[in-house]
Amino acid sequence: MKILIVEDSALIQRMYGLALPKREHELHTAGNGREALTLLSRHGPFDVVLLDLNMPDMNGVEFVRELHERTAFPRTPIIVTTAEPEGSDLVRDVTALGIAALVRKPWKPHELKAVIDEVVA
Repeated sequence: MKILIVEDSALIQRMYGLALPKREHELHTAGNGREALTLLSRHGPFDVVLLDLNMPDMNGVEFVRELHERTAFPRTPIIVTTAEPEGSDLVRDVTALGIAALVRKPWKPHELKAVIDEVVA
């Protein structure tokens, strides 16, 4: 499975690498939404995007808005992973834009894999 990880924390990027082994997944990582758009144009399409909300330069909500405006990109399923409280503006805004799922940080590898499998199936 080809996965785009959009996450600014190097520690969490490493956690994704441990949870999603390379023998089963092709992982591409971006540190913010702007980098992710570049990776999409160079290496897309992806099976799923794992998206943080709080990032520098272009946050998760801005990324989803921009992605939906670009007709060159197919509607790739987006799973938001966040520690934001459920009622926060960022969670409300990204949910309204049409994401496939939301996973709370800290996540457990088996829970994350189950959500990915469900979304991609």
